[in-house]
Amino acid sequence: MTHLRGAKYQDIMLLKDEEVNTSDSVIINLFSSDIHSIYQAALENKTNIIQQPTVQPWNAKELSLEDPDGYVFTITESLDANKGFATVIDNVKGQL
Repeated sequence: MTHLRGAKYQDIMLLKDEEVNTSDSVIINLFSSDIHSIYQAALENKTNIIQQPTVQPWNAKELSLEDPDGYVFTITESLDANKGFATVIDNVKGQL
C-alpha cells in the first residue's frame, strides 16, 4: 500500500492487487458531519449498504455504500475532532 497525504484528511491510498475489476478498484471516501442522515436516506432509497455506521479505532464512524455500478463509497464522520493524530495512531495500534 502507498499512502499519499496532502493536508489533513486529504489522503489517497493505492493498493496493489493481482486482479482488478472496475467496480472494486476505486473506493471513494467522503467526509460528513451527519452520517446518521445519510444512513437513513440509504435505507429509504434501498441503497446497497455494505457496512452500517460502525465506530472504527481511527477516531471515525464509517458507513459503506455501493452504487448501482458497483462502486463503493465510504462515508466517514469524525468522532472527536479535538483528538491529536498521535493519539489516534496509538489507538489504532492497540486495536488492530
